[in-house]
Amino acid sequence: MEIVISGGKVAPGTDEITTHQAAKARRIANYLPRPELLRDAVIEHNQDDNTTSIRFETTAGPIRILLPVAQGFEFYIIHDSDTGPRILGTFRGASLSVRAVAFRISEFLRTRGLK
Repeated sequence: MEIVISGGKVAPGTDEITTHQAAKARRIANYLPRPELLRDAVIEHNQDDNTTSIRFETTAGPIRILLPVAQGFEFYIIHDSDTGPRILGTFRGASLSVRAVAFRISEFLRTRGLK
């Protein structure tokens, strides 16, 4: 599933989202190695912040994997809690394949008991 945030409003849809980040997020989500991750992954396009992320509902609350805004930047793993967003970790993935990025996401969630 994909959602679009624009003007502070959340709406389902993907028709107009054709950015490089959106395409990469879709490819990463398709290679998630565990069925429960693939089933629960939501691609979130925040047009207000010009970001794309993959969101998972976990035992600790929503976790977002924020895709890099440009080549050479890092993936951010963010926990959206009641007190606000908190960065749990980062990893460089510019030179990694989408399969490797999907595996890293899966292992991060698994080793911390989140998914």
